Formats: sequence, C-alpha cells, structure tokens
Amino acid sequence: MGGMFERNILSDLLKWKGKAGRKPLVLRGARQVGKTSVVLEFGRRAFKNTIHLNLEKAEHRAAFSQTLSTAQTLHYIEVLFNTQIVAGETLLFIDEIQISGLAMAQLRYFYEDSPGLHVIAAGSLLEVKIDKEGFSFPVGRVEYLYLFPATFDEFLGAIGETESRKLVLSATPKTEIPLHIHHLLMQKFLTYTIVGGMPEVVWTYTKTTSFAALSPVFESLLTGYSDDVYKYASLAKSKYLQHVIDASPNYAGQLITYERFGGSSYKSKDISDAMDTLEKAMVLTRIRGSFSTRFPLTFNQKKPPKLIFLDTGMVCYRLGLTLAALEASNLDDVARGKLSEQVVGQELLTISGSLRPSGIGYWYRHKAGATAEVDFLIKIGEQLIPIEVKSGKAGKLKSLSIYAAESHTPCCVRIYSGPPQTQIEKTPDGHPYRLLSLPFYLVGRLAEYYHACL
Repeated sequence: MGGMFERNILSDLLKWKGKAGRKPLVLRGARQVGKTSVVLEFGRRAFKNTIHLNLEKAEHRAAFSQTLSTAQTLHYIEVLFNTQIVAGETLLFIDEIQISGLAMAQLRYFYEDSPGLHVIAAGSLLEVKIDKEGFSFPVGRVEYLYLFPATFDEFLGAIGETESRKLVLSATPKTEIPLHIHHLLMQKFLTYTIVGGMPEVVWTYTKTTSFAALSPVFESLLTGYSDDVYKYASLAKSKYLQHVIDASPNYAGQLITYERFGGSSYKSKDISDAMDTLEKAMVLTRIRGSFSTRFPLTFNQKKPPKLIFLDTGMVCYRLGLTLAALEASNLDDVARGKLSEQVVGQELLTISGSLRPSGIGYWYRHKAGATAEVDFLIKIGEQLIPIEVKSGKAGKLKSLSIYAAESHTPCCVRIYSGPPQTQIEKTPDGHPYRLLSLPFYLVGRLAEYYHACL
C-alpha cells in the first residue's frame, strides 16, 4: 500500500481516544479503502506504541481462544511482541478480525475487563462474515466508525494542492470565490472524478500524474473484489455477485431494477440478494425512494433504488471515460448526468458517515401520475435537505419547487458546475423559497452553507 495521506477520519479517532466511557472501536469499510494505514498512522500520532495483530497470521490468531482470560490474552500478546501493554499508552490494533469469531467475541471482554485499554479492530467483510457464519459483535460493547474512499478535499491534500484544500475546507457563504479560482477548482474536481478516492490509485496518481498508469491499479482492485466473492458466497451464488460487480459501474447514479439487471436473465431475487451482500461489503450502496418531507424518512422498498458504486474512479475506469471526454462534455452532461449523481452520492454518503444510509434517500411525489423526483434527501443534524444535481448553469428545477411547496422547507439545494450563490425562487403556487446553488467541489461544506441559507 502506498504512502499515507491526511484522512479526515483521524480527527474522529482522536475524539474516540479521549472519550469517557469509550468502547473498543470497529473500523468498517470496503477492502482497500485504507483502514490499516489510517489506524497505524493514528497509533503513530497518538500513542507511545501500537501493537498490530494481523489475524491472517496463525500465531496472532492464537491470542484468541476460549480457554484464555483477558489477562492471559494480553500477556500472550506482550510476549509475542516483546512489548508491555500499558493502558493509555498502547494502541492494540486487531486487523482482519473477520477471520476469527473468537476475536470478535473477545472485544466484549476487553470492554469489561480492561476499560482503560484502547482497542481498534478492522476488517473488510465483517457484515458478510457475520451473516454467513453466525458470528456477531457484542452488542452495546463496541462502537463503529466507517471509512470510505477519499473525499475531494482529502484528494487535494494527497496531490499536494494544499491551498485549494484549505479553501475548500474553510469556505463559508461569506467567502468570495473569484471566477478564475472557481474554474480551477472545477478542473481539479474533474480530475478527482476520474481518479477517484481509492488510496492506492490516488498514491499512484501523485507519483506519476499519469492517468494511463492508473489502469493496472484499477484492474487489480476490481479483480480483488471479484476474488472476494468466493469468500462470502457459495459457488452457486458467486455468479450473481460477479455479475453485479461487473455490471454495477454502468448503472452508477441511476435508478435500477433487479429484473434483467445488466442485461442478464437472472431472477430478480438472486440479483437483489447479491446486492444485499455487496452492500454489506460496502462495495455499493442503494439509495431508497421516499415520499417523506419530514422525519423520519420512510422508504418504499418497491420503488427502484438508486445505485451508488464504491468509487467514482472505478466507475470512470469501467466506462472508459477520460479527462478529455469529461472536459469536452461538462461533468453534468456526461453519461446523461449519472456520473455527477454518482460522485455527489459518494460524497454525501461520507458526510452521513454510516453504512446503513437511513439518513439519505431520494424523494418522489406520492401522487398518481406524478413524475416529480428530487435526486437526494439527506438528514444533517435536524434538517432534511433536498438536493438536485443539475446540468450546466441553469437546468429545470421543477421537482425541487414541488418539494418546496409540499414540505414548506425554506431552502433547497442545487449542486452544479457554477459558482456558489443563493437566489429566491417560487413554488408552483407562488410561495418563495431560497435556492442554494453549490458547485460540485463544495458538497463537503453542505451543512455550513445550508445553515446559513435557513
């Protein structure tokens, strides 16, 4: 794995470290999103020493057995690593924890017997393994954090664009972004859309600044996900998983149906089950339809879900999209705007920060013959924010204004390629509402801008 770049989750890890009543932490995420690098970097920054148990190694797995008490387990680890474990100074990192049900169960005893010890576990196929083999994490005895591919601002940091990153991270509605800087940031965002946020790809890009050099890395990542299929499915089911992995990038950002998905003749139940598994492995996410205009969001399982694939770079690689193609057609028009929904969806998932996107959906109008649809609805704090991802500078906002009328929300959001601005629009029945237009590169600042808009 290439070099480590600054990941925003490090601040969450520091908060966890200092928290009273802290529990062992389970770091979740798809394979290759950088879980191990992040935990080791956190250990380097925040602890005197880090003990890295990798449960792929038999002698590391041997620390966990039914006959050992917590004290004996810790003593074994101390002898194995020739390191004293000191609560508050040592980080105990259990990697690939999905390999051992005993290690998963042991987390509870760390919590009960050694509450002062900082323990982090990570693994990529956790949910899948839990389902398949009936393991489970001790409920109420662990807490979770989720790691996604790098966001746009993390990408800027990785490629050394520190001034751009500062601007993107600190922008508020009072920040003046001159048009020539806006164009530069949009250009960098297009590059991010093509490269994506998988750490190894980003690292290769920083070293080579060549898009061509990324192809073998994308290929090996996608092959890795395909190879994983056999770890979490019977041979009979693996063909459905393989098909969904292969076909999904073509449907990223789109509403999908399971029937004939990707042109196959597979039964919709088989495709739907395969997607359940891949969603647990965090390879893809389905955004559900909801007609709610207030909390809690109720989702209609019968409406087609919108598919968001793990990473925009992988999607572009699979679709054969190049930077030149994106520049020529404007991000909004490419693949009929679906790519922009993929990349915005990916950033929104990171903001909402969880595997089960209960706080994110898309909105549809619950009326016979109604076609109004808003691309995303996301819960941030106490607000439900409607978001339309729009092409070009203008673009029709009919669905947003219908949503504004039905929800009485004072502010709706459009993500587009123009500069940030707020204007007054009218609902079909003439009521004014504020329209907050944000450029793609400021999706990460959505909460700050939205609060100012209210």
